[in-house]
Amino acid sequence: MGAASGLRDCSYIAAMLLRLACLALPKVTLPRFQTVIKHARFVYSPYTATEMQGFAQVLTDAIRARIQHGQNIYDQAAAPLKPGLSGRRGYPDYKAARGLQPIRDWTWSSHTLRCLKVLTANENRAAIGFLDEALPGRRLTASQIAAFNNRREAQWGVSPRDRQAVLVAFQARPFVMLKAA
Repeated sequence: MGAASGLRDCSYIAAMLLRLACLALPKVTLPRFQTVIKHARFVYSPYTATEMQGFAQVLTDAIRARIQHGQNIYDQAAAPLKPGLSGRRGYPDYKAARGLQPIRDWTWSSHTLRCLKVLTANENRAAIGFLDEALPGRRLTASQIAAFNNRREAQWGVSPRDRQAVLVAFQARPFVMLKAA
């Protein structure tokens, strides 16, 4: 009885020391990302770079919302998470214990989806993707995590509903056509 009590006290003291050490660490704040807007040498699009950035942001928001709802690139429910083996807890159980939905939605820490941004934009095109940054203490960057998750279930990409959301944004902008004299 005494040895078990002493062991429990040691683990409690170790946990308290770990908490104090974590409080002493400075908080890490990542710099705010700014989309790189370049100007194309030859412009063959009727849109400005800022408008292209806006269209890409609409697409980014649609993709993020779709992934958070647990849908794949075909606007169908993503494959269920694999349960634990032979009486052991699995990933869905750990997500449910944290108060998260036990579905394939990339939201354990939400770092990957927060890193989904409009990377560059110019008059002809805009590029969306994941920032290449990892959380402190982790090896994998957001783009690597997205690549691994996408191998399991194709969720990163443009679905028919995402494409429709961008087309609505395109059509909401007035289009001016000049006639030749």
